[in-house]
Amino acid sequence: MDLANDSFAEYHIGVVLGTKPATPVEFWIAVERSYPLQLDDTVWTSTKIKINGKEEEVKFYGIVDLVEKSYEGLNFDSDMYHIRDIPVEERHVAHVKITRIEPEYFIPPQPNAPVFLARGDKFQKTIGADTMKRKVPAGLSLATHDVVYIDLDYIDGEKGAHVSISGISGVATKTSYGIFLLHEIMRLKAKEGDRTFCALIFNVKGEDLLFLDKPNRKLFELYKDSIELWEEISPEIKSEFIDVRRGFSVFPVNFYAPPRKNTKELKPDVSQRDESSVSVLAFNFFDFAKYGFLDFVISDEENENVKALAYFISEGLQAMAQRTEQKYKNLASEKKLNFVETEEVAVKKDEDRKIKNIYDFIRYLERIFSGTSRDNLIRHEDIAKHLHPQTMQAFLRRLNNMKTFFGNIIREDVDGDIFERVVKIKPGTINVIHIGNLPEPAQRFVVGSILKTIFRDQEMEGSSKRKVIVFLDELSKYAPREGRSPIKDILEDIAERGRSLGVILIGAQQSASTVSKKIIMNSSIKIIGRMSPEEVEKSEYDFLSTEMKKRLITARPGRVIISQPEVFAPIPVLFPFPFWATKKDEVFEPQDKKSDLGNFSYVQEE
Repeated sequence: MDLANDSFAEYHIGVVLGTKPATPVEFWIAVERSYPLQLDDTVWTSTKIKINGKEEEVKFYGIVDLVEKSYEGLNFDSDMYHIRDIPVEERHVAHVKITRIEPEYFIPPQPNAPVFLARGDKFQKTIGADTMKRKVPAGLSLATHDVVYIDLDYIDGEKGAHVSISGISGVATKTSYGIFLLHEIMRLKAKEGDRTFCALIFNVKGEDLLFLDKPNRKLFELYKDSIELWEEISPEIKSEFIDVRRGFSVFPVNFYAPPRKNTKELKPDVSQRDESSVSVLAFNFFDFAKYGFLDFVISDEENENVKALAYFISEGLQAMAQRTEQKYKNLASEKKLNFVETEEVAVKKDEDRKIKNIYDFIRYLERIFSGTSRDNLIRHEDIAKHLHPQTMQAFLRRLNNMKTFFGNIIREDVDGDIFERVVKIKPGTINVIHIGNLPEPAQRFVVGSILKTIFRDQEMEGSSKRKVIVFLDELSKYAPREGRSPIKDILEDIAERGRSLGVILIGAQQSASTVSKKIIMNSSIKIIGRMSPEEVEKSEYDFLSTEMKKRLITARPGRVIISQPEVFAPIPVLFPFPFWATKKDEVFEPQDKKSDLGNFSYVQEE
């Protein structure tokens, strides 16, 4: 909280220290002994200089990142036992990281220049918010409770894009903060009149994100103080969401989950949310073949021969899908095409040439690999000329394992419009993809397949009609620092080219040092929550001061540090308890089910 009376902003709370060097990037303050200057307080000072015979005042704005107190006049620690008999002076100093110089003359502040608190407009100058044409509220300053902003130009692609969020699982507020940023970007863009944004959220742990469209009862029962904090951040959030008991339902939110295993019924595999409000996410074999999803079936650890074989077969499947689509145009136009047709020479009936599921696919490859059948699209002799029979058998073993992981996802009782609804996200819509109950190979398959399709569509159609924000947790699992894989290639492509194509990535991970360098380097906004002592010393966090690193090791939930391009120092912020439910037991259920909880919406009626 702000410990200062408002009048303190009008008087100096110290002077620029003269016993330590001041530079254009930092200086020290000799703090007034009566003033309780805090970490993260914002301050300013000025120096007068002559330029071409004309006197100008140069102002320096900055953030306090270290505060010290000690006695001068003591020689030994044991002198404290005799402090009453020794003449001493109290030393109260603070270190300031300069965030802005105005006008931009890169000179140091003058020693003994008075230092003032930066409040109001001067606080906004300190954090760079006054130059942000478009800004997203990011939280509250830990010291002053002033609103801290993120420059929207560096998120939505205008000047930069992508957000990287790092921190220990469970206490770093990664998911909640990422979801909040995603929603605020969409909300503020809609208020600007830009209704092209939509969002894709992958729920990778439990069923927590299947309730984000519901209000959070704990906010009203246990964390009422957070309601006031939300009002400080944005009165609109309080009036349009909290007061009317809304979660994220201001936008249409669609939930998708894979079908249940070991049943022929096409029902979503959810246990906590009512399955009637969750749509099934599944693929038919035509989608699998046409879009080259076989790439995401093979593990990153596979040898290069197996990967090469997978690539060859994937190309053959895409050719099959193309010919099948031309032959069965009516089925394709009605989204009823759920198979591909082979060109096996020995098979006479069209029905016997159809591959409808994984099991058909494996049997087909067994015939091709053994040489008992011949197909002009995937030829045995082309494979045998370059690869050993053991490689073919290894590939078949992987596909047999695939039945266990993907058998309930790739099936013949699925029309093409199911997958299309997932990837053809309408602007102003949020799609939540629940993959938390899938084994890791299946999670990778679903994430890779969906991202590949969305990125391809954006390449073809451009960003004028639709821009997609993707939130993906556990990013290090999909784009690790070492190695290569098809899904990592897509995520790196999004990081490098997504800005121009209208694909924005909000990635969360426990440690940035384990994620692809290309993704971290291309993320304009970096957000860090609580960190392990080992991780925080990695080079990815060199922009943090030693004091900030120490604070991150013990940071409480709801505290994060934000780094952005046009603010020259990281800013610690406070993020309140979420107003949307993050799990089932947090869902607020109004006593009057028929009561009108508000009709506010940013989405245009069609």
